[in-house]
Amino acid sequence: MIRSTTYGSAVIEYTLTRSPRSSLSISVLPDGAVTVAAPEAASPVEIDERVRRRARWILRQQRRFAEFRPRTPPRQFVGGETHRYLGRQYRLKIDNAEKDRVLIRSGRLVVETRFPDDRDWTRVLVRRWMRQRARKVLKERYDEARPIMAALGIEPPPLMICPMKKRWGSHTSSGRILLNDTLIAARRDCIDYVIVHELCHVVEPNHSPRFFRLLNRHMPDWERRKELLEKSMI
Repeated sequence: MIRSTTYGSAVIEYTLTRSPRSSLSISVLPDGAVTVAAPEAASPVEIDERVRRRARWILRQQRRFAEFRPRTPPRQFVGGETHRYLGRQYRLKIDNAEKDRVLIRSGRLVVETRFPDDRDWTRVLVRRWMRQRARKVLKERYDEARPIMAALGIEPPPLMICPMKKRWGSHTSSGRILLNDTLIAARRDCIDYVIVHELCHVVEPNHSPRFFRLLNRHMPDWERRKELLEKSMI
């Protein structure tokens, strides 16, 4: 459900979800969207009032995220433009070849293709390669977090790597951990931050003080990693 409330001259629009929970949580996503998870018994008036009370924080977070929004034009998939992979920028090189493949070579992202002048086909090849790499690398990083899972006292949740429009990761009500496949653009330590963040949600579903105590205990430098992630995803 989409609702809105006002704070001075600002209009704050938010997506409201309800569940059998005891507390209300407010989150600001990297695209500036506001989500509110509220108890089933909370009235709309109460929810709006809580959002207004957090309005200064919400607006501050939205301004902060706006600093990291994309300022470059959409990728055209032509030779010479840059593409980010595991935190590094690689220039795209397109070569004529008898078979289609994508690889990193000599510091470049190389597309060997039967159709070097077809930008749409180059786009397909690059995105397919990125998704394949995401499935491999994100699974490797997830497996590296098993000691933290043990320290949290949880069994490894099922992992799913998939496209996500507004989140880097999620812990679902069914117990799965979802990771956004676009994280392949980020540094490995930033990927690790997302994984540990979601693992802490297995123990504590809300962004409560207990959640942040867990996050600080298992990843003391998470704020630095989070900031790097936000900067790298432009």
